[in-house]
Amino acid sequence: MAQVRTATLLFLFAGTSTLISVMIITGSIQKLIQHTSRTVKDESREEALENIDFWRNVELEESDLPSNINETAAQTQVEYRKISVMETDIFYREAQPPEGVRSSGEAVVLLHGEGFSSKNWEELKTIGALAAMGHRVLAVDLPGHGNSSQGDPGDKADFLQELLTKLEVTKPVLVSPSSSGSYSIPFVIKYPQALGGFVPIAPVSTEKLKANAPELMIPTFITYGELDLDLGHRSREVLFARIPTSQIVPLPDANHAAYLDQPVLFHTLLYNFIQNIHARKA
Repeated sequence: MAQVRTATLLFLFAGTSTLISVMIITGSIQKLIQHTSRTVKDESREEALENIDFWRNVELEESDLPSNINETAAQTQVEYRKISVMETDIFYREAQPPEGVRSSGEAVVLLHGEGFSSKNWEELKTIGALAAMGHRVLAVDLPGHGNSSQGDPGDKADFLQELLTKLEVTKPVLVSPSSSGSYSIPFVIKYPQALGGFVPIAPVSTEKLKANAPELMIPTFITYGELDLDLGHRSREVLFARIPTSQIVPLPDANHAAYLDQPVLFHTLLYNFIQNIHARKA
């Protein structure tokens, strides 16, 4: 009988020791997980702060446009196409880097303001200039404008997302002037990871950012015409406050459609902005 009690006690002791060992190991794992989580959070925070510091201070006029850009841009072939998005026929102009120009792998999507269309970007030679820089360029006629059919896009953020998906564009730089902000602002709120860069030019709908959106970590070049004392000035403040990875560069002696008044400076700023986006991916 004594032998049975002894065996039982040994068994219980062994079981308790095993349980204690498991608890110690489990506690160590939990501490390791917590430490790893804190480390990841610290690294993410450090990376976020570094990104904020970079984009707030990067010099967007550091480099001039390539000396041969006009000649190269003139060789760009612009193709005219249509695609169905949410049962609406959308017209767009597309250009690839001309022969002899190495592709950057970057894509730029150009929207337009009220009373404008993709045609303006071709006439301004923005499409050609961006293609000459090595980028794929897509200038879109929004529904009811230019050569696109009239249609109700419904959720405008979803409309842009479907458009980019059908165009097979991944993380493009989105250029959005004026009334096209009714598409781009909801888009950056709903799909912040879908863009590689954002260029708002005195866009509408920034009140949605002010009211609802968290801080957005999208590389952003905010520009507007210095003479645009209404929407230009109002939108820049909200954008700068809600997008920490942003920088404001006004276009001097320019009105609301600032890129029309200062095309060379606008192209120079775009050139440097996209160059920095591309370099930081390397």
